Amino acid sequence: MTVTTNKLDVRGLQYHIQEWGDPANPTLLMLHGWMDCGASFKFMAPYLTDHFHIVAPDLRGFGETQHAQNGYFFPDYFADLEVIVNYYSPQSAIRLVGHSMGGQIALMYAGIRPDRVSQLLSLEAIGLPPTASTDAPVRYRDWMNQILSDEPSKVYPNIDFLKQSIHKGNPSLSSAMIDELAELWGRAVGDEGAVTLKHDHAHRYTNPVRYQHDDVLEVWKQIGARVGLVMALNSSMYKRFATPQRLQQVKQVLRISEADYFLVEDSHHMLHLEQPAQTADCVLKFFS
Repeated sequence: MTVTTNKLDVRGLQYHIQEWGDPANPTLLMLHGWMDCGASFKFMAPYLTDHFHIVAPDLRGFGETQHAQNGYFFPDYFADLEVIVNYYSPQSAIRLVGHSMGGQIALMYAGIRPDRVSQLLSLEAIGLPPTASTDAPVRYRDWMNQILSDEPSKVYPNIDFLKQSIHKGNPSLSSAMIDELAELWGRAVGDEGAVTLKHDHAHRYTNPVRYQHDDVLEVWKQIGARVGLVMALNSSMYKRFATPQRLQQVKQVLRISEADYFLVEDSHHMLHLEQPAQTADCVLKFFS
């Protein structure tokens, strides 16, 4: 279906933003996950554009958006999101959907700016495992070794090798979808057919700053928006983190009702790719 693109100056970086549907419809701002890009929501878009104007940015250092020269500090995504929200919805609170990392960003932003978000649907994002202070020395050491190594981005001899890599990480995806993802995620290097991934290689470096689960919970408690959650039944995220105790805590803190909790069957973590129609149906039910 038809997609339009927009370039937006976001705190000194040129953000690349995909849009589908009639701008007269209510805006639905969708945030992609780690190593993904906004364009991958194209597979869900046909099911949603009768109801929404979909806006899907490539987050800093991903897709076609510029890379940050001084590395990546996770709270920068919250400030970037504020610029985008103010651009697309200057007068009213916005509807957010976030997958994985995008869901973590959306949840944090909604707690930091509770007046700017009206509804939020998290796809496969319920925080990360708590960390311990004993992790800190290794994390700082690994991060420093990585940034000083000047390790180059991986280069694939041709696009077929990239497709094989995508298939290995996402064995449930069809060949046709893998072909499209290779175009969305990859870019040519030189004149002999080699390709590399568009994302900034620095995203693969260890984050030296520990994830503070208690801090995250306190931010979540500030959320005023109605929150929903979608999990994929076969995903490692669901199997690792969605224990009854963890789910109960998340639902309680985020005030998620049973009507706003959805399970997508026959899908792993990339549910917007593996089951776009089923995932879009969850979106429509939540925002109806």
